[in-house]
Amino acid sequence: MIFNARDGSVPGASWAWKKVVRFGVAFLFVVGFITVLWPSGEPVRLPLQTTPNITLAPDVSCELDYDKMTSLNILKVAQYTRREIVLDMTEEPVPYTQWLEQPFLQMPKGTEGAADGCSIPAPVTLRVPVPPKSADASHIDFGVATSATRLNESLNAFAHWAGYSRARIFALIERDESENGIQDVKAKAESLGINLYITESDDDYLNRYFALIPLLEKNARETTQWGCIIDDDTFFLSMPRLVDALAKYDHTTSMYIGGLSESIPQIATFGMIGFGGAGVFLSKPLLTEMTNVYDQCSAMDFTGDRRIAICVYRYTQTRLTVDHRLRQLDLMHDASGFFESGREPPLTVHHWKSWFHADMPKLAVVAELCGDTCLLRKWHFGDGWILTNGFSVIKYHVDPDKDDLAMEKTWDSHNGATDESYLHELGPLRRKDEHKRSFQLVDAVHEPNDRVTQWYVMRDEKNGDQVLELSWRKSTERVQTPLYALRAPAAHG
Repeated sequence: MIFNARDGSVPGASWAWKKVVRFGVAFLFVVGFITVLWPSGEPVRLPLQTTPNITLAPDVSCELDYDKMTSLNILKVAQYTRREIVLDMTEEPVPYTQWLEQPFLQMPKGTEGAADGCSIPAPVTLRVPVPPKSADASHIDFGVATSATRLNESLNAFAHWAGYSRARIFALIERDESENGIQDVKAKAESLGINLYITESDDDYLNRYFALIPLLEKNARETTQWGCIIDDDTFFLSMPRLVDALAKYDHTTSMYIGGLSESIPQIATFGMIGFGGAGVFLSKPLLTEMTNVYDQCSAMDFTGDRRIAICVYRYTQTRLTVDHRLRQLDLMHDASGFFESGREPPLTVHHWKSWFHADMPKLAVVAELCGDTCLLRKWHFGDGWILTNGFSVIKYHVDPDKDDLAMEKTWDSHNGATDESYLHELGPLRRKDEHKRSFQLVDAVHEPNDRVTQWYVMRDEKNGDQVLELSWRKSTERVQTPLYALRAPAAHG
């Protein structure tokens, strides 16, 4: 008998053929697997998927806190740099802008990279003034018309300037059916050291705003000197500086102190008034005068801060005293030029979470380490990078001259404003640098070991975000005693 394997007439031929096929497939799979994973002289470097949501570029070789990256709203990390800053506190005068020869984001010459692959190994030492002592602001009462929800959201910002200052804040809020909600707000304020007093009202916002005047007058104490009307997004950078500023005015006379808008069209619309977001300060005698004509002023068609101004102008002989350090900040979309100017910081800022974005509570976190006087200080490094403390790290495409005092006009004009519309408050100005590279502050934390960590991010949706992590600490090499500190008593022999 002749057997034909091709037609399957050989016993067991079908089983043998299947075995050969299976072996071949397995062999090809193993060869392919080894080919892909076997080390080569020039490996193909692909983006490393570290978590389901965050991707690292090949050059990012250090371990990262991916929960922190998520909180910073980062999906792809193109570059990560860590730098330590040592604070050298001095009692000598320190300019707001300092020019240094050393680089900031470049590796210093003669040094090797850190073991983690992301840190610049040598810390940079920066000079700052000794922080001022805490201010006693018990002679200032603040009034704000808002809602319980917005008030609760504002407390973290209020804590920076009002916390443990002995100032009082009187909030006139729309009636809230939830008594527990108000109690929660009061409890949070107490935990932050804020003296908060809440009154509910059925009036609308604009009437509640003007009703703050008799409320402040009624609650004034013998030691009260000033009542201040604010918005719930008015932010004071430094209570000690505010107390010093008000001390130069005569609180025993009728005084109306405020800041103008930075935009001429805004002034043309609303008049020569103290713009409310910047903070409107009324001396105790003026509060009494205005309360006496409250009914007449309440009947006027004018509303808000304009009603305050017209009431003052119609029924008293007091006129506006302009303090240019009180800032309304009527700047649209990008106010970075204002904050990065290197000029003396303002007393107040406004619109920081509406017209433009600048997280003022996060900006102020570093003050817990070096005091209010180190906020927005500017250091210009040898590699062209500029640190504005608490706001940004930038590098201009065209670096301004050292003696250039002009402010970069980064904001968009509105309501018919021209560049000249801002000169009365912000001049001199220069054009916006469209190619400026900018890390913006996104988060800051006061660590338990008395350090402050800041995260600055340069956004790039296409190529991935660059992250700069700055870790601040005080110098341990030279400890200076502040002028206001208690001295040890002299020994008696």
